[in-house]
Amino acid sequence: MRHDLILGQLDRDLACAIALNLVEEPGVVANLESITLHDSHMRPLGTVRDWLSDDSLDVATRDYLHARREASTAGMRRPGQTGWAVASGIKARDAANERARLARDLGRTLLVERGILAAAKRAGLKLLGVE
Repeated sequence: MRHDLILGQLDRDLACAIALNLVEEPGVVANLESITLHDSHMRPLGTVRDWLSDDSLDVATRDYLHARREASTAGMRRPGQTGWAVASGIKARDAANERARLARDLGRTLLVERGILAAAKRAGLKLLGVE
């Protein structure tokens, strides 16, 4: 577990668990560029840019978020697009989804090893897609 906190409030490993959609926390919005914390009334408490470091969990989280972004834009149908272009987009979306799945699986493994998911469960946070 890394002891430096995001905005003095959120453990960095837990932030990765939230970004990997393994822990539900509506007060945290994480993407590739930044992470924003909100209070119980959803008022922003602050934003940290470039929040992902070179830690192995951060790398897996970055890979996951990047692949999810690619998947959401790949395969989007555009006016006048040929069937071949649509099929190519679908293939790109499927490949990005597979990369996201692999990155999330690696992140889950690292979070289990670090005890973050067990700690989140003890804290009463809802775990998503975790056995």
